[in-house]
Amino acid sequence: MKFSAESTKRDSKSRASGRGGAGLFCSVAVLALCSSMSAQSPNPAASSPAKANPGGFTPGWTLGAKFEDGYSSDGSVYDLGSALGYNFSRYFGIDAGVPFYFVSTPSSIKNNDPGAVSGIGVGTFFTDLRLNYPNPSLNFSSAVHLTAPTGETKKGLSTGHATWNLANHIDHAFGDFSPFLDFGAGNTVMDTRFFHRPFITFGYNAQFNGGIEYDLGKFSFSASAYDVAPWGNQTVISRVFRCGSAAKCNAGGATKNRQRFTTASVSAGAADLVRDNGYNAGIDYKPVGYLDLEFDYSRSVPLQLNSYSFAVGADLSWLLRPHVR
Repeated sequence: MKFSAESTKRDSKSRASGRGGAGLFCSVAVLALCSSMSAQSPNPAASSPAKANPGGFTPGWTLGAKFEDGYSSDGSVYDLGSALGYNFSRYFGIDAGVPFYFVSTPSSIKNNDPGAVSGIGVGTFFTDLRLNYPNPSLNFSSAVHLTAPTGETKKGLSTGHATWNLANHIDHAFGDFSPFLDFGAGNTVMDTRFFHRPFITFGYNAQFNGGIEYDLGKFSFSASAYDVAPWGNQTVISRVFRCGSAAKCNAGGATKNRQRFTTASVSAGAADLVRDNGYNAGIDYKPVGYLDLEFDYSRSVPLQLNSYSFAVGADLSWLLRPHVR
């Protein structure tokens, strides 16, 4: 999800090209970095057309800050953070961070169980190993996303296990239109720029997202369809329902109820518990080179769930690089 692609993560659209008027925003973003040392859970592989970034990564230090809001009727997931990294060449880079989450539990869940409370806290430490090979014929990028179980499981901020995801992206530009395909695999289902799930998972799965992007420069529009294909045993940890503070959160018996995350902290079952598919649509606006605004929509067909997200991101890499006068 943020597939990777978010998240600095739209690397091909995140190179700083302006300085004026950035002072207030940068001050807020740097304050957020210093206070929480947090970074979003990304879609690690770049997702923009090759024509938007023909030179690949810019070697040197990178710094990005982003606030994301994901809302659905089953809960709202907000994350605030920054990612600090280093690009060793045009093609290879690494970054790391820790996200900070704010999760709001809907009243429908609280009314059924007053013990259900929202989770606020630090998520899992992550690092991304990123490969980018832009080419006018075929743009390719890949990332390995690794996390450590540093977040609190009871709040749905960690699976309690180390996780990994391999995410890949390919596209080809036909003028302003770029058909693309994201595909990958891992032992958890990652959030995307479109869908901040009200739960997290632990279990093997493959993820696919294919569609088209229409890039007009400052504005871009995308539409796609996605599929999550899990296999083997799966565990779902709710972000919007928490077991008692003194209790140990156990899954109990196996379940096939995909909505179990609204009534239980931990659920376990076979692959169908996590299987998902649907479609996405998004608008991206870059008023200046260092600032990125997004509005996205996602529809999960099995969950019958509409999700809306908004994000504000800033590329602050120029703060770490020598200024040319």
